[in-house]
Amino acid sequence: MKYFLFLFCIGFNAVTIYAQSSSKPNVIFVMPDDISHSSFTYYKANAPKTPNISKFAEESVRLTDFHVSPSCSPTRAALLTGRPSDVVGVWHTINGRNMLRADEITMADIFKANGYATGLFFKWHLGDNYPFRPKDRGFEHVSWIQGGGTGQQPDYWGNTNQSASMWVDDKLVEMTDEDDGIEGAFTTNFFMNRTMDFIDENIKKNKPFFAYVPLGTAHSPHVLPPDAREGVSAKTGTIENIDKNFGRLLQFLEDKGIADNTIVVFTTDNGDGGYLRGGKGSNYDGGTRVPCFVRWPNGNLGGKGNAKDVEPLTAHIDWLPTFMDILNLKDVENRPEKLKIRGRSFKPFLDDDTSNDPVDYKNRSVTINDMWTEFPEKYKKLSVKKDDWNGDVIQHKWRLVRTSATSDWELYDVLVDMKQENNIISNPEYNEIVAELKEEYEKWFQLVEERSSEYTRIIIGNKAEPKTVLHAHDFHGTQIWDQGSVKKGATGSGFIAIEFDKSGAYKFDLRRWPKEIEGETTLTSAGSGKALNIASARIKIWNGDKVYVDEKKNANPNEDGVNFTINNLPKGPAFIQTWFYNEAGEMEGAVYYNYVQKK
Repeated sequence: MKYFLFLFCIGFNAVTIYAQSSSKPNVIFVMPDDISHSSFTYYKANAPKTPNISKFAEESVRLTDFHVSPSCSPTRAALLTGRPSDVVGVWHTINGRNMLRADEITMADIFKANGYATGLFFKWHLGDNYPFRPKDRGFEHVSWIQGGGTGQQPDYWGNTNQSASMWVDDKLVEMTDEDDGIEGAFTTNFFMNRTMDFIDENIKKNKPFFAYVPLGTAHSPHVLPPDAREGVSAKTGTIENIDKNFGRLLQFLEDKGIADNTIVVFTTDNGDGGYLRGGKGSNYDGGTRVPCFVRWPNGNLGGKGNAKDVEPLTAHIDWLPTFMDILNLKDVENRPEKLKIRGRSFKPFLDDDTSNDPVDYKNRSVTINDMWTEFPEKYKKLSVKKDDWNGDVIQHKWRLVRTSATSDWELYDVLVDMKQENNIISNPEYNEIVAELKEEYEKWFQLVEERSSEYTRIIIGNKAEPKTVLHAHDFHGTQIWDQGSVKKGATGSGFIAIEFDKSGAYKFDLRRWPKEIEGETTLTSAGSGKALNIASARIKIWNGDKVYVDEKKNANPNEDGVNFTINNLPKGPAFIQTWFYNEAGEMEGAVYYNYVQKK
């Protein structure tokens, strides 16, 4: 298969990768969700039909050993900061551990500081409240859904990929069948249309743009797109719809005359298994190794006569420093040492001149981890990757793996063992490389530990978000992550880390159902799910040993929620936890939605 042919490109004239001084190149980064090699006909003949992605791959520079994190939020956090996801506070997809720390500097911050318009389209999944929203993190235009996908608990109630209401620059917009050449309404169509609106607007302004397009498709739950071929599954139809939309985007760039001066990157956010070992969530290649194609004709990257494979190890943390290198982007002023970019620019490997390939890059290791825990756990689901070079030839591609602190270490050479079936850890010939990779992991974990005890805190009472919705999705200590759990009445309670922006009185409205359906529901009505016997509610707010309030109140079953007004809350960090109880005093369901504002 093309992906596994590690070919060196020889016999080409050396080319120069450059940034235009007269017209800054535009940048579009497209990243579908939960799909990988086996989803595309470029790699698999009987895969869903993806001719547009195949054509793009054939005319692009292809990073053949490109790695991301094994799941959604961690990949996004690493990509946008150029720093390992666990180091920036993101080692899960829920439970508040998916929020990118507020002091981190994003790719959008840097593009914006360098004169680019910045826009995000579809799936953010790094925090739904201030100061974690995309508009707080450098994105000037934001078209998005909350949570990690349609139907997740913070998403607008009832959304599916076929029928949804989305937020476009803070305005709720209902998805409709637009005149876009694709039959019916579908989320991928909608967000690609918003992407093209953004591009068109900035063409008219003669302003370069950075469009970040992390599609929420093809994450489950899958529904059949209206344009799907007869007889295909919902997921296949969704992947083929992604291909159509990507083709529309490429044609749009041609029609607008900006295709040659636009850097387009296509990749995915985690592996999906297929013919590699492991899949989403796995610390083997099947969880982290994904396609990555880049095309920029004016920069001699892809295009006519310039398509090629690039074999060295690359990763999500490398894209930010590579963009900065290729485009001569200046970093933000006074970047703190604790926020140092840890990725490396792979620009030197994009041309055909091997003499400029840095030895320190060749010798580096990349640690990728996906713990899905409350706090980091050493040795849980780790992998350390490293290329072993002999001059200009890669002779080994090492992958050191460990599943937990009680499991054994494993070592694979995926250059010759792509399915990772031959664990060679016990061969004394490899003792030196094993020791080196273990040491690299120890250095990485030290970086993680430096701030691992910190909580990412939702700020309440700030003018940037005067009304805050606290979601069960963000509970620490229990998992209630989707709207299906709300419908079923899933029982649970967890705390949420917050910070009061100002001292004073705050109002809390504890609800089972979200406000968007308050005309159809009450606190105890079934709505579209199971009725709950909610007789009382409780709220506790504290910090350390100081309890500010621990109050219980009877519920009116005919109301939408139970309201508490808490006076004299101090400015600063705190924890908040809420409960619903039935008449027997037992926990009943959960406070899935808590609407908060300063009085």
